[in-house]
Parts: sequence; C-alpha cells; structure tokens
Amino acid sequence: MAPSHSRRSSPLLPALAVGAGLCLLRFSSWSFLAAKPASQGRAEHGRTAMRGFKEDFESWRSSLTPEERKMVQNQATGEYNKKFRKSPEFSKNLPDEKLKSFANILGKFFDTEAADY
Repeated sequence: MAPSHSRRSSPLLPALAVGAGLCLLRFSSWSFLAAKPASQGRAEHGRTAMRGFKEDFESWRSSLTPEERKMVQNQATGEYNKKFRKSPEFSKNLPDEKLKSFANILGKFFDTEAADY
C-alpha cells in the first residue's frame, strides 16, 4: 500500500499575495479609482452654452401666442400619428419671423457645441 500524502497549503502564501496586491494598489496610480475631469474649462463651457440656450429658448417660447403654442404642441403630440400627419393641421407652419429667430437660437447652440469638438 502506498502511503497517502496529504498536502497542506501554507496560509502564508495567500497572505503574501494579498499583501503584495495591497502594496501595488497603495503605491500605484489611483487614476482607475478616482477619475479626474479632462478639462474644467470645457465642462464649464458646456454648461454655460446650455444655460444660454435654455434662456434663449424660453424667451422665444414666451413670444409665441397661445394659438401658436397650441399648434406646436398638437404637432409634436401627433408627430407619429399617421392620420394626423395627413391632416391640414400638421402642415401649418409658424410665421417666418419666428422660424428664423428659432433657427438663430439653434445655430448659436450648434456653433458653441461644435467649438467643443
């Protein structure tokens, strides 16, 4: 009969592996744990552009008459309704001056966004 060998794992080896891992974490770069923003100015610029767009959009929206607001809301609500899209109400447009002012607001927003990229 061959003697059976029972192997015992030393508790020292796993403890050393854990200790080495902790040392590597402690003395290595912490960049994977705490991300730093790439550039503060860029993030701040995006918020400012969005805030400017919001103010411009709100002022444009307040210039609409109640009938125009209702028309825009109905068109937005019925955008995916096939029956509504065939109706004459869907093909109505806002006056040209209001469309141009809205186009200017969007153009300003896209220009500031394009500067970020």
